[in-house]
Amino acid sequence: MAVEETVTPRVNPNRTPPGPTGSLLKTLSRMGDVRRLEGLLEARQQYGDIVFTKIGPLRSYMLLSPEFVYHVLVTNHKNYVKGLGYNGFRLLVGQGLATSDGDLWKRQRRMMSPHFTPQVVLDYSDMMAETTEHMLTRWDQAAEHGETLNMDTEMMHLTMSVIGRAMFSLDMGTQPTEAGHAMDEAFAFIPRRSVNPLVPMWLPLAAHRRFAHNQKVIDQFLYDQIAEGRRHPERENFLSVMLKVQDSETGQGMSDRQLRDEVITLFFAGFETTARTLTWGWYLLNRHPEVLQKVVAEADRVLPSGRPTSSADLERLTYTRMVVDETLRLYPPTAMLARQNIAADEIGGYPIPPMSLISLSPYVVHRSPEYWPDAERFDPERFTPEAVAARPKFAYIPFAAGPRVCIGNSFALMEMVYAFAMVAKRFNIKQVPEEEIPATFAGTTRPTKPLLMQVSRRQG
Repeated sequence: MAVEETVTPRVNPNRTPPGPTGSLLKTLSRMGDVRRLEGLLEARQQYGDIVFTKIGPLRSYMLLSPEFVYHVLVTNHKNYVKGLGYNGFRLLVGQGLATSDGDLWKRQRRMMSPHFTPQVVLDYSDMMAETTEHMLTRWDQAAEHGETLNMDTEMMHLTMSVIGRAMFSLDMGTQPTEAGHAMDEAFAFIPRRSVNPLVPMWLPLAAHRRFAHNQKVIDQFLYDQIAEGRRHPERENFLSVMLKVQDSETGQGMSDRQLRDEVITLFFAGFETTARTLTWGWYLLNRHPEVLQKVVAEADRVLPSGRPTSSADLERLTYTRMVVDETLRLYPPTAMLARQNIAADEIGGYPIPPMSLISLSPYVVHRSPEYWPDAERFDPERFTPEAVAARPKFAYIPFAAGPRVCIGNSFALMEMVYAFAMVAKRFNIKQVPEEEIPATFAGTTRPTKPLLMQVSRRQG
């Protein structure tokens, strides 16, 4: 009697997902910056959860399903590295946690993680509240004279002050320094660079020369701070912690070069991404006064009158935290993530050859209709404990996910909750003029227009 042989079906090695003709980057750029994020949603609608294109010789796969993103970031994360997608950022930050791979990344993460837990970062809560209070004192003058504030600029000043004090014990926001200005310009150069990554940096273009100058200013500042930190080990800031930390496996600390790369990585993550989220939060709260009123009511109930705000108040600002989470859902600081696969893989029934360029989009994942009904609606109630428990974790990835989840997420969340609650307790805010502000992705998820707002003191 013949035995029927069982044959395991194999994926056709030549099968490719659907996608636009020509480069996806060109396709999106034809839509213009204003519509680039909208273009990602249109790509999912037109082509599905995997979109294929070629960028020169590179095979590029854009993954738009939460399950596929989870596969890359968590299930099979060992097969995926940061790769070519971060070459532009490496020009500025070198080999810090955000850009390094392999053994270097493992060592750095092992050394730094214990110093960024939610409990440890609480040590910086009083400083955050004090820095926010300084901003509010300055806003009193703006309110008195009816001045209009550019909220994006204000939030940049606030977050640069906070990270400067946390990192170096220096306020770099209210009194901008040459180094702070250089960092601002250098960070702004990186997204522009990503549009033309093949143009050699040695070409004497004005933008290249300016970036090189800013790099020198930044490096001089950072190495001076490292030397100062070594002379004064008693200081209590992030830099002092990193100067002292040693690898549990080798007993070695960080070189000055590695310290430089980690410091500037943390500085960028600590000011730009947090500032953008705060700006989007004010935009959303102004457009949803019923939500803002709940934030105001919670701030009045929780925050003290007559004494400074403290970390003990944070855990009671539960609705404000939900507002932060919903803002991060609609406007994740990094709307696109990049990876490359070391070995071949299979995703969604399609073969993924080695060293393909993989693009992941938290912006699109956060709008998946199966997990986020009426996804464009701003609704902080999506983040009640019951709603969070009922939803898979991979549906919400504002800080990425898996082993490479953002190390500074607890610091950023605490800072944003403080800012929203403390402002809401003291000021009324109103956008002028009332207008819609689209988002674009240029390194971070940015507003395409200034968010101009008038603030006035609340009565009583």
